[in-house]
Amino acid sequence: MTQQMTTRRGLIFIISAPSGVGKSTLARSIVTKNRRFAHPVSYTTREARPQEKNGKDYRFVTIGQFERLWQEGCFLERAVVHGAHYATSKQEVEKLLSRNKYALLTIDVQGARSVHGAYPEESVRVFLLPPSKKIWRQRLKTRGEKNLAQRMANAQAEINELPRFDYCLINDQFEATVKDFFTIVRAEELRRLKNNVKRLAIA
Repeated sequence: MTQQMTTRRGLIFIISAPSGVGKSTLARSIVTKNRRFAHPVSYTTREARPQEKNGKDYRFVTIGQFERLWQEGCFLERAVVHGAHYATSKQEVEKLLSRNKYALLTIDVQGARSVHGAYPEESVRVFLLPPSKKIWRQRLKTRGEKNLAQRMANAQAEINELPRFDYCLINDQFEATVKDFFTIVRAEELRRLKNNVKRLAIA
């Protein structure tokens, strides 16, 4: 008998990291390498950048529209990042799970806590760290980020949440980080297989 997943629902993989560590780049690589993964389009109140497309990169809405959607229960989690509001669509995540897909979320630690609270058995939390504080600071400078002291303080607060996460990755050599992520995916698939062993047709 080949080992196959017997569940009809997918999983939610959450990647959290301080700003500038590389979670968005990692997410793009994951979705490109494995078609089972999909990155639900987030809602945001910030203005679109020149290269961004509404409905593809983000769903750009006004603060009034954002608050209305939140009150209607359309969001799985929400956060304020550098003055802009962000949120994950509950409908999009649920659609992926029902199709046995893997929803990939790049959200902050508070959002990770909210999503895990809503899907404790179907969410996997991965925290991404830089190889060192020096390298991380240099990455922020290269990106032209301002208020480095504030960002460092915010990062420490996020790192304090690390014990709540299921896994930790250090983003040093990027391709190795991608490989390690898929090792986590395989481990979770096998864990679910074990938990669903009673459903297997074993002669």
